[in-house]
Parts: sequence; C-alpha cells; structure tokens
Amino acid sequence: MARNVCKNSEGDAMTITSTVAKEALSMLLPPSGAQTLTAGGQNFWIGLQLHQRSCPGNDSLLRGYRWLDGDLNGDYANWTAGSGKCGPRCVTVSIGRDWTDRACNEKADGVLCEYRYAGSCSVLRLDNGTATYTTPFGVNSSQLSELPPGTVALAEPWGLRFQCSNDTWAWKPLGHPAPWLCQLENGGCQHTCEDPPAGGPRCGCRPGYQLSPDGHTCQLIDPCQGAGCKHRCIVQDGSPYCLCRDGYRLDAEGKGCVDVDECLEQPCEQECINRPGNFSCHCRAGYQLTRDNKCEDINECLDELCDQRCANTAGSFVCKCHGGYDLDPNDPTKCVFYCNTDPCDAKCIGHGCDCPVGYILDEDQGQCYDIDECQSGECDQECVNTHGSFKCNCKEGFELQEDGTTCESEGSGSEELVPEPTPGTGHPARAGLSLGVVLGSIFAVAVLTLVFAGLAHHLLAKRGRWNTSETAYKSANLEQDVNLSQVSPGQCQSAEKPHVLT
Repeated sequence: MARNVCKNSEGDAMTITSTVAKEALSMLLPPSGAQTLTAGGQNFWIGLQLHQRSCPGNDSLLRGYRWLDGDLNGDYANWTAGSGKCGPRCVTVSIGRDWTDRACNEKADGVLCEYRYAGSCSVLRLDNGTATYTTPFGVNSSQLSELPPGTVALAEPWGLRFQCSNDTWAWKPLGHPAPWLCQLENGGCQHTCEDPPAGGPRCGCRPGYQLSPDGHTCQLIDPCQGAGCKHRCIVQDGSPYCLCRDGYRLDAEGKGCVDVDECLEQPCEQECINRPGNFSCHCRAGYQLTRDNKCEDINECLDELCDQRCANTAGSFVCKCHGGYDLDPNDPTKCVFYCNTDPCDAKCIGHGCDCPVGYILDEDQGQCYDIDECQSGECDQECVNTHGSFKCNCKEGFELQEDGTTCESEGSGSEELVPEPTPGTGHPARAGLSLGVVLGSIFAVAVLTLVFAGLAHHLLAKRGRWNTSETAYKSANLEQDVNLSQVSPGQCQSAEKPHVLT
C-alpha cells in the first residue's frame, strides 16, 4: 500500500481537513500545467478511504469517506464527479487539486506524506548566499520555508553545514564552532556579531548581559554573584539583597546569618533545646510530649508498679501499703510487714507465721518479739534500740561516720553524717542493721535456745519415774531401738538422777 511509503519514514498519508491544509497542499503541488514533482506525475494518493462494504453518499462533505485518523468531518473537499462505487475505495489528488475516488489497487504517480513535529527551524539567515536543505524524509530543496528537526542545511559559497536541533529548533553547526561569518546566521552569536577587519568574528551581548564561557551565548548579569550573601540573595530594582533561612537572622553587616535562639521566647511548656535554625521541646521525667508541644502527665499507676496501692502525682507516683505493712526502705514500690510495738502479732498464713525484720517469732504464743541489737555491741559508743532496729549515737566531741556505727573525733573523719530517720514516719530506721548485728542476734538466739533446752531436760529428769522392769522404747524421731533399765543404788550417788544406758 502507498501509505507504507510514508510510514517507513515515520510519517503518514496526508490529510486535508481544512483550508489551511489546502494551502499547504498548494505549496507541495506545482501549478497546473507546470513540471510535476515526478516525471509524468499527475495524481497522488492522500489519506482518505471508503471502507469495505460501505457505499458513498451525498449527506456529508466527505461522502461517507474517512480520513486515516478516523475523522468523518472536514471543512474542505474538492471532489470531481464520483464513481458511486462501494468500498473499498481510495482517493487521489491531482495537480489541479481535484479529488478522485479510485480502486485502492490502482497505480498512481505517488503519495503525499505528512510528518508531525513538536517544532521546526526557520530558513537560514544569510546574505549573498544560498542554502540547500535535506529533510529526514528525503526531500532535497532550497524552496522550503519550515524545516523539521534533523534537516541538514548546506550554506554556499562557504561550504558550511548546519543541522536543525531536535530540542531547541535552532541551527547547530556541523564541524565548525561559533562564531563564524557574521553574515551567516549572525555568526552563531545569540545577541550581536562583530566582524572586524582583523582577528575574525566575535560575539557581543546587549546591556545587562555578559558573554558566556562558550563565546557565543549571553547570560544575564547576576548582581548577587558578588554580594557575599551567606544563605539567599534576591534582586530588587537591579540591586542585591541578602536573606536568611527560617530560624536565622541577618548579622550587623547584612550579609551573614546568625542563629535565632527561639527558646528565649519560651515556646515550650517545660524544657526547650535550641538548635541551629530550629528548636525542640522536651518534658521532664514523668511527662510525655503531645503534638502541640505540651507536656502531659504520665499515669504510672496504670502500669501497676506498686506492690499494694498506688497514688499518681504530677510527674511521678507514690506507693502506699495496707495496714500492718510499710514501704521497703530498699525498694519504695514494695511493702513489708511492719510492727511498731513489742511484742506484736505475727502474720500467719496456714501453718506458717512471719515476723518483721528485727523481730523473732514465738511459735507457741504466735507473737513477735523485738531483738535488742544493742546487746551485740555493734555501736562504737552509744546504742538506742528501736522497734525492729537500732540507732547508734556518739558522745559530745565525736561524730557518727558513714557506716552508722563508728564514732570519730570531730574533724578527723568524714564531714557527711548519716541522716537520721525522718520524724513522724512511725517505723524503725532499718538502714542501721548490719551483718554483724544479724550474726550477733543469731548467736544470741542459739545460746538462749540451748539454755532453755538444758533447763527443760533437768526438770524432766527430776520429775521422771522409771519402770523397774525392762521396757522397750521406740524413738519416733531417731527411728532407733533404745532399752531402759533400773540401776542399783550403788552405781550412782543419788537415785533421783537416773542415767540412760545405751
């Protein structure tokens, strides 16, 4: 098909939908009777067709024919007497601009192609010379008025070649840099071209511009180039002015930029940290930052941090204990059994009973008795026993040391004194307990236990009555057989002190 000739060169068969296209057609076709584009050529295919099984009609300007882009309408047509035959039919245009429908397989003298471009180049500007243009689709002529991108122009008599640019639609030299002769395309200069008698052509620029390093283009003179602005520069009425980015201000010279301390304006509710060109808000412990830079109290009690009871406070929380318990001095979130009397009732769960620290359990009575730690001699000078603990004091002229038990002459030891318990707390200062006190208390308890055991054994021995006959006895604790027998009076000093023989 003739249309393929156009498509092979990235074009298509020509459409003539308006009088504007008609004028373009007149430029392509020679006047009637003149020499044709092709020897003997009179008729050329255009992009108008009647599809298969369609028949022509007189109800439209195109008689039912369609352009290759599917358009059924148009503002221009120049039909000859139609054949009236149904499709498929194609259309040719003669050098007299007449349209004739023909069978699509008939032979014509050629096809008119059209090419679409985003832009085009004007003809070369030259004095006393000619230019011949060769288009990308093979047309070679000096009579063209608009040249598509990729067209190559040959300027004579200088023999210089140029090409139409695909992006700027301007002529670029092929093999020779600007500037060249001023009479040809202004020497390649953007503004002005000078052709002095000696030294060759050179380019110049209009006022307010300066010549670029390439030697032929001009760039606007920028007053900000020498202004020395640190951040930004703008031009107003031809003069440069310096500006700073947000968070900065101009210095006294008006060129440099110094940081603005936004924290001086107190934009934050609690804490503000200034940063170069900015700032950030922060909250104290126990608070969290909201989206509007406010500090919101954190309710720590929701995390169940306390052993028994919890009270939220501004930025913190306080743990409390039930009756009979007090806060653990080593962990203020824990509660420990506490007693401020001597004796006090033990806390019993099932068969097990517990006493507070510094008390000893009497299992028979279910009572807790305070341990007198002062008997262990833990204090260096004076000792005051308290419920569940003790406190060391020093005589006049001495001061208590950090260990809470040692006394040294004033000025010879550490000046930092151990703080006394806060008045009104109602519980012992357990911080005074040491390893020596605990070990001494255990030793004292062990000695008392042995004394009570010996006394009990003595009383039982005096009150016991022994059977005169040999009696078998089974120890429930030792699971060993023990035989008891009467001893003659001569074998002991007193009959009231029987001996156990094994």
